[in-house]
Amino acid sequence: MSLVAICAAAGVPAPLYVVYQQTYGLSTIALTGAFAVYILPLLVALLCCGSLSDHLGRRRVAVPALLVGAAACLVLSTVDAAAPLIIGRAAQGLSIGLALSALGAFVVDLAPPSRPGLAGAITSGAPPGGIAIGSLASGAAVQLAPETAPTVSFLVTAGLLTAGALAVAVLPETITRRPGALQSLRPVVRVPPSARPLFPAVCLLISATYVLGGFTQALAPSLSVSVLGRHDLFSGALAVAVYHLAGPVAGLAANRLPPSRALTGGAAALVVGIGSYIAAIAVGSFAVYLAGAVVAGAGFGVAFAGAMRVLLDRSPEGAHAGTLAAVYLFCYLAAAVSSLLAGVAVEIWGLAPVATVLCGLVIAMVAGGALGSALRLRTA
Repeated sequence: MSLVAICAAAGVPAPLYVVYQQTYGLSTIALTGAFAVYILPLLVALLCCGSLSDHLGRRRVAVPALLVGAAACLVLSTVDAAAPLIIGRAAQGLSIGLALSALGAFVVDLAPPSRPGLAGAITSGAPPGGIAIGSLASGAAVQLAPETAPTVSFLVTAGLLTAGALAVAVLPETITRRPGALQSLRPVVRVPPSARPLFPAVCLLISATYVLGGFTQALAPSLSVSVLGRHDLFSGALAVAVYHLAGPVAGLAANRLPPSRALTGGAAALVVGIGSYIAAIAVGSFAVYLAGAVVAGAGFGVAFAGAMRVLLDRSPEGAHAGTLAAVYLFCYLAAAVSSLLAGVAVEIWGLAPVATVLCGLVIAMVAGGALGSALRLRTA
């Protein structure tokens, strides 16, 4: 639950971006820039601290990460301009970067041997599922009480993260503390040799889903208002949540599928769903967009769960945190760069054309990653 909660905190700001634009005059570049600034410390944490819990223990990394996330929410509860938004999102990125590998590895360590696909489904499903829950909750709050919702949403989230830290602190430690913690802080991406042949293709596929997810978080609420004909604030939250919520549900439902079949089948559904996005933008239909989000989200969940199982099955014990950190590093880097460029492009060419081009790019990434992964699995 703590892994879901820290990811939910990342989803809380998305429905509020339209409010920030309308109330405080924040530009599209400021909003996508805040997402990119959120990504940068997250990447640093993954790059430098991704294997730290393999040395210090899961609790010693996860508990501080959750408390930093709570502090970030307190900063975000004061947003009335770009500065607190950027500072709060940067702190949030740091907390999530620390938590993803430590809590994700905790899940892998505690997963029962009788459910071999469960850990991959949870570690792949918690980030998008948490984002969906956070965005839906804050979207409902801002629809009901737009004046107080931005502050209250973050204060409640801060309380949940603090409770999560207390819960993790009493869990049994799964790692024996061992030397090398300082050396593990060197910025090195640690992918086990056994997983390296598949890593590039798998990461291309997963990165495509994060590019789409980053676009959804930063710009889908604005897209629903300015292109898809919706004017209520909850629709923006729904636009974010449907994609992210369909992913973990489908991933858990398909966790008994062979990893290769999950990866390729999920990728096919992703392509169909993203094609529906393009159609929705062309005809200005929010209903078509939501239908595409369900299909794309389900494809994301199944493909990501299969991809994570492929990599984790090829990573030895004691190297799971490093493998997870490497995956998240490339995924979030792709999302940050694409979101920042999209924000700049929207100011020049408009939201609909940029969204259409970005969807086309994601389709190409998904197809290339799925094909490369299938070829590697066939020859392995």
